[in-house]
Amino acid sequence: MGFLSGSNLKSNSKFSSKDLLVVVIAALIQFITSFIGSMIQVALPLMSNDLNLTIELANWISISYMFALIAVSIPLSRVISHYGVKRFTIIGVIALSIGLLMSAVAPDVYFLLFSRVIQGISVAILLISIYMFVVNQISEDNVGSALGIVGSMGYIGMTSAPTISGFVVYYLSWRLLFVLLAIAFIIELLLLFRLDGEWKNESKPINKSGSFFYILLMVLLVVGLTNITRPFGVPLLILSFILFIVFVKVEIHNSNTTFNLNLFKDFKYVGGNYAAFIAYFITFISTYILNFHLQYVFGFDSRIAGMILLSTPLVMVLMSPVSGKLADKYDNRVLAGIAMSILLFVMLSLCFIELLPLYLLILVMIVQGIGHGLFSPPNNRYVLTLVDKDDLGDASSILTSSKEIGKTVSLSTYNVICLIIIGNRAIGSDTIPGLISSSHFIMAIAAVLTLSAAILLFYSKYHYDD
Repeated sequence: MGFLSGSNLKSNSKFSSKDLLVVVIAALIQFITSFIGSMIQVALPLMSNDLNLTIELANWISISYMFALIAVSIPLSRVISHYGVKRFTIIGVIALSIGLLMSAVAPDVYFLLFSRVIQGISVAILLISIYMFVVNQISEDNVGSALGIVGSMGYIGMTSAPTISGFVVYYLSWRLLFVLLAIAFIIELLLLFRLDGEWKNESKPINKSGSFFYILLMVLLVVGLTNITRPFGVPLLILSFILFIVFVKVEIHNSNTTFNLNLFKDFKYVGGNYAAFIAYFITFISTYILNFHLQYVFGFDSRIAGMILLSTPLVMVLMSPVSGKLADKYDNRVLAGIAMSILLFVMLSLCFIELLPLYLLILVMIVQGIGHGLFSPPNNRYVLTLVDKDDLGDASSILTSSKEIGKTVSLSTYNVICLIIIGNRAIGSDTIPGLISSSHFIMAIAAVLTLSAAILLFYSKYHYDD
């Protein structure tokens, strides 16, 4: 077996008309939902001025969205599988449109946070559904290419959001940004109504009590983590870990589980999800920090900052099709491990962000685009093709949760670091030194995590048979 070998699949990039429609629907949903998760970053300075936000409240605009998403992702997978993927995709699109319009008219930050929670729940529905669409519909020979297209659109949406939203916010307003996205989902609805058929798996019943317990567990974990500097933060974290142990013990002896723990008996499956967790951890927080650095340190407005941040997704657009084809031919773990090694260089470079002139910063963003473009298709394909089709709903929700937990943990950790170094103060010129120091700490953490993911992927390749 060669260094990159591990699959005898022959690449065939020709999709049927129905397959192509599924890929287009999934890719658009992946792009828009990932865009929604990251578009706030570049708009935060103007939103902070408009709503008079402190650093903590500004971070919570993103955190509230992400913790709602991860809290419901696992329980919703069974519901979606049981009642129909297409049906819940339509429900998710409509609910998300309502949540976006609520943000557009939000009179204060608390109404805005509530609308972001609705968006998080809706996005959870859509992110679970699209992977079930693709793996159920696309032939095995083309599933790597299809997942490559869909997965890469997630990274492109996440990293291009600051650029696009920067222009909208600069020339129009941050409120109109939400309105435009709500309108974009009309296209999704029209495409969904053209799609025939439905995908269901009614063999697995829904565990209502376990689902409620899991949601409670995730809420306590995120609230405890983001408030760790406060007196109630550590007790909530300890309580969440105790509940997690109880939850696992109950689930092991329950035939109708909420969380399919059997999937985690496969070390390769665990490694793939861990790599996804780390990839989204570093992607989200690096873009978040780069945006702050460009606007507060270099002094660029949201429009210029967004244009500079576009360098990463542009490279990803070029890299992702190549990576998708490689994913159908070569061992996915090695491809993902090489990508993680590239991203390790990026994280180490950003540890010294204040020393980098603009041209070197842009070069680092380009290298980041190469790394993420190479990582996404093989890792998505690897994780989702390790499981039986009956477990696809669980695997899809776990993969979605891994990515979103990565983003949530990264921002929650950064929020705690900012509170320790800067305090709960309004963002301004006097907080710039503190923001730079906070960036040092979070990027050092990101570098260590990226190294661990690369090691785990290579270890999985050479320790376990395909």
